Amino acid sequence: MSVLARRLAIGVAAVALLAGTAAPAQATAAYDYHPSDADWADCPRLPAGAAPDTWSCIFIITVGGSIKLGSITQDISQPLRITVAQGRLADGGTAAAFGSVVGGRMKVPGGLIGKPFEVPKLTDVYVETQGTGKVEAGPVFPTNVGIKIRMIHSLLGKKCYIGSDAAPITLNPEITSLDLTSIDDTPVFKATATDTTFAVPKASGCGLNWGLVNTAVNLRAGLPSPSGENAADFQWFVRGKSYLELPELTS
Repeated sequence: MSVLARRLAIGVAAVALLAGTAAPAQATAAYDYHPSDADWADCPRLPAGAAPDTWSCIFIITVGGSIKLGSITQDISQPLRITVAQGRLADGGTAAAFGSVVGGRMKVPGGLIGKPFEVPKLTDVYVETQGTGKVEAGPVFPTNVGIKIRMIHSLLGKKCYIGSDAAPITLNPEITSLDLTSIDDTPVFKATATDTTFAVPKASGCGLNWGLVNTAVNLRAGLPSPSGENAADFQWFVRGKSYLELPELTS
């Protein structure tokens, strides 16, 4: 984990405990993001044996960037909300807890069969990012967050996914820049992050899980795609809150 990542985690905890003591510069929120109590709605309940005073709930909202999965590059045109937590256990070990990954639907460039054959509305495909429950503890910041991508088109059915709970796409972004800013007089970290290490598995469950439909989706998307052939660039706003301020999740 980078020095910046460590600073981010330490800074998040500091903001959670000392919010209002800093005098950061003002910033314009993307996608009309405004910090609110709703940011903590998906904070996970602490696991057994957790020491509440060492735990922070970390809220990340992705407000820009792009992600390349195989042969498809998708601009992040809708906010992606990630909620995780980390802290120490009574035995001195460190643990992480998964809260949620929630993303809005985004239109796939080229649609179902790719350019130049796309037909508006008829071949339009949308993707929706969901969490799988996977997260691991890092030195001071959660890592290896598991996601799956739902492909949405009437021909693909309701269970067409790239990645799954059992075999997720595992993201571990590296923080590349970090600034403390302010939105609505609330201290918020503004960060950028990249990841080129994740692999992307084949799609499954498409069109009643018929092999031919799964194969067509995989050919369209260039899947499976190994580590090093995929990339993610994220623009984030990040907040943190101590579990001392979330007593309903510690009992």
